[in-house]
Order: sequence, then C-alpha cells, then structure tokens
Amino acid sequence: MIAVEAPVDERVRVRVEALLAEELMSRERTRLRVEDQQWVYELVGRVVAEERSREADTRTDWELVWRRVFAAVTPLGPLAEHLADPDVEEVRINGTRACFVFSGGRRHEVELPFADEGGLVELVHWYTDGTPTARLDRASPMVTMTLPEGSRLHAALSPPARPMSVTIRRHLPARFADLRALARSGFLPVQLIAFLEAAIAARLNVLVAGGAGAGKTTFMRILARLFGEDERIVTIEDQAELHLWRELPDCISLEGRPPNTEGKGAITIQMLVHEALRMSPDRIVIGEVRGAEALDLLDAMNTGHPGSICTIHADSPRDTLPRLVRLALRNAQAPRPEAVLLEVVSTVDVVLYAGFARGAGGGGRERRLLSVGCVAGASDGRPAVQELVTFGDDGGWHRLGSAAAMPERVRHKLSRVADVASLLDGFDA
Repeated sequence: MIAVEAPVDERVRVRVEALLAEELMSRERTRLRVEDQQWVYELVGRVVAEERSREADTRTDWELVWRRVFAAVTPLGPLAEHLADPDVEEVRINGTRACFVFSGGRRHEVELPFADEGGLVELVHWYTDGTPTARLDRASPMVTMTLPEGSRLHAALSPPARPMSVTIRRHLPARFADLRALARSGFLPVQLIAFLEAAIAARLNVLVAGGAGAGKTTFMRILARLFGEDERIVTIEDQAELHLWRELPDCISLEGRPPNTEGKGAITIQMLVHEALRMSPDRIVIGEVRGAEALDLLDAMNTGHPGSICTIHADSPRDTLPRLVRLALRNAQAPRPEAVLLEVVSTVDVVLYAGFARGAGGGGRERRLLSVGCVAGASDGRPAVQELVTFGDDGGWHRLGSAAAMPERVRHKLSRVADVASLLDGFDA
C-alpha cells in the first residue's frame, strides 16, 4: 500500500471542515450529532472524489484518505474504520490500555483509538447528546443505549469500572436477509429451513436459547421476518435491537427503561407484556425473558397469541426449560411449581439452542445452531425435550429420529401447513 502524503489528507480535511462549519452555522445546535454520521461520511466521499479528479498522482490511496479524514472530523476517531466494517461484530475499549474488535469469530487487538479517557467520554457524550433517557456522568456512571443503526453501546466510567469501559455490540439488520443467508454463513443447515418456515407458519411457540453473543437476536429477527403481512406484532425489549417495526407493516416496538437517579420511572419487561396484551397483537416477540415476565409470556401464548417467540439465556439445551420454569416462579402470582411446569410443557413447542463451535482447522469459535428440539411433556419432574437435530463433534448436523416421531401436539400444528414426514429430509441420521 502506498503511503498517503500529508498534503492530500490536509487539503481534503480543510475543505470538509469548511463545509461542515457552513452547515452547522445554519443550525440552532452547532455540534455534530450522531444522526449526522451518514451524511458526514458521504460529504467526505464527495470531496475525496473531487480531489481525486484533480490529482495527477495515481499512487494515492483515496480509500485511506476517505477513512482518515472521516475519522479526523468526527468524535469516532480511529474507531470509524472498524464501525464501517460490516464484518466487525463487537468493539471493546478498555480505557487507554487495550482495544479489541471481534470479527469472523476471532478477537483482534487493534491500535488504541484515544490517548486518554477524555476522548472516550467525548465519544459517549456524542452518542448520548440529545437523548433524554441516556447520560454518562458521575451521577450516572454507567449507560446502555441503542445507536441509530441498531448497535448497542454500553459505557462505564472509572470508577466504578477500572479502567473505563466502552463496548459497542453491533446488530446490523441488513447483515442477514433470511434463513438462506444464515445457512450460507454456516449458522444452520439448509436442510432445516423447511422445518423452521413451517414452525412459524404453523404458529408454534418458539424459544431461542443460548449463551451471550451466540446469535440469538439475529436468529430471532430473521424468524420474525417470516410472519404474515396480515399479522399484528408487538416486540418487547430491554434495549431495542430487533427494529422489526421498520420492516413489518403492522408492528409496534416497546422498550424498557431503567429508573432515573431518584429510583423512579422504571419501565419493566413485565409491565410491557401487560401493555402489549392491550394492543391486540397476533404474536408477541420478547427480546429476552429474564425475570417474572416469563409467567406473563406463558399466559399470553395460551390466551390467543400462539406463534410467539422469545430468547432466553441458558447454558445448555437441557437447562433451557428448567430455567424458564425458575424465572416464571419469580412472579408473585405464580402458582405451585408443578402447575408452572405443566404450563411450560403445554405451551412451548420448539426449543432452538444456539452456541459456539470450534471453526475448521481448530480456528476461532463460530456461531452455530447446536440443537433443535420439541417439547414432549415432563419426565421425573423436569421438562422433556425431544431432540430432532443436533450439531455433532464431526462439525455437521444430524437428525435424531424422524419428523413423524414428533410430539402429537407439534405434529398436529405442523400438519396444517406442511407434509410433516418430509420436513427433515436431507439429513444424515
């Protein structure tokens, strides 16, 4: 790569800064906002294109000029290059000690974007500026917010964090368009697509489980894109990441809110589930079930909202339903444990468990759909899951038994929309 001469960068930067100043002078607020990120990026591109047409030296790396100038005129600094890369899944900044990006299932250490924590604080303030529910200062030393393009930002000042921490977890809705795109990425086998499409069409109640960062939100978003256009959907999240209201014709997004500095004003997921039931939804989608709202979700699935989906953290496929039972029992209105267990096994139809598997050649961890199972009643006081497909140690997916052996309740629902016997054709037993 040919090094970029400083005069070229300087010439482009000076022109861009002049155009930015002209635009900002026409506003009431003379600061760049996070919503300006896209048009600033395009502005730099236009100036670069004009300079390129005048430049006789063809050795100049104009892509590098574009990135450097954009980084110089926004608070993003060197982070701009990583956040513009569609393959980057997460950025972690540990104060002035280290910075890591996650891409392709691997962690890569990169150059520190800021020489002091003041630059990090300015970056977070740029994101929170104008957002009444998100702030970062000594009174509120931690903040979590959703960025305009769908990523999630978490920041913690030092102290209580040592060193100051900024984590940007990216959720780009356009990254995977459908189940086939997920199959091409290696997350799931193409042979499973017909079953998943039938499960949504048949309005099975689906639980997407797995550990942190396993791809649950992305997977659930793609499944939700299979909902019928005539259906009303209500999504419920602690932190908005699905953004289905932008894609589905009749969709309302409800978002929780933490308490203010006085400990008031909190909006919990349980409160939002109650509100959702007043909105006449056909299906309810919960970004993550983590507390007493689990019982309310089960009631909703049983009272006119079949085909709902939620995610849940779990250490293994076997632990998924017992964890749902434990969460439901936190509800003050919960009946006896035996009754909650019965409601879980009679309501949840399918459990999809996502996790990590070692990549080819022993490389980095790669996201995989590790298990697909149907809920088949209870055994010895525990929910029983009949596993249909599993990801084996050989790096491939295998069918366990035939589709015809599914629990009667699941098979009956699926039979309305598909030939159940052929849904899992193509797998090696």
